[in-house]
Amino acid sequence: MVAALAGLLLTGVSTLYDALVSQGELEQAHQTTDQETRAQALRVSYWTEFLTPFVKRIHVINSSSDPVTEADLLLSPAEAGPHHILQLPVLAPCSETVIKEELWTDRPGQGPPYAPGDRPAGVVRWMAFRDRDGLIWKRDLKGISRLPDDWTVLSVGNPAMLEITGVTEGTPGVLPMKQVSSCGNG
Repeated sequence: MVAALAGLLLTGVSTLYDALVSQGELEQAHQTTDQETRAQALRVSYWTEFLTPFVKRIHVINSSSDPVTEADLLLSPAEAGPHHILQLPVLAPCSETVIKEELWTDRPGQGPPYAPGDRPAGVVRWMAFRDRDGLIWKRDLKGISRLPDDWTVLSVGNPAMLEITGVTEGTPGVLPMKQVSSCGNG
């Protein structure tokens, strides 16, 4: 009877251990899958270059080895004006696109100078894009997050308060695309 009880106890401990190991393996698999899903999105970014206290250029970078489509950049508005959206239909693999301020404003370099910490008009607030798997991502100062599959730029707010500009290579104000120095699978 003691042997049966010891065997039962050993079986219970073994089952509990197997369950904990399986749970750990499952969590590891989910973490690996999440990292693989986010891999390309993590290689897509933007930054704003301030050439003078007035003049800006936006750099949009896809350092993955696959194209990104439907990239939308929401720019901060001037005063109470409309939000401006720059739409890039395709970001080529391993590329950087540089957009001059003249593309989204009639008066580049105009307006008062701004201090560090200010958010002047024309600074990117966030960027949304579709990766190679058709997933939609949003990158902002907080990092990267998934957007719903049915997300569109018109869901940002009142469409009447959006000015949308299409951006392609060769458009006045778009500098020739350049290759990025670091490009990886992602």
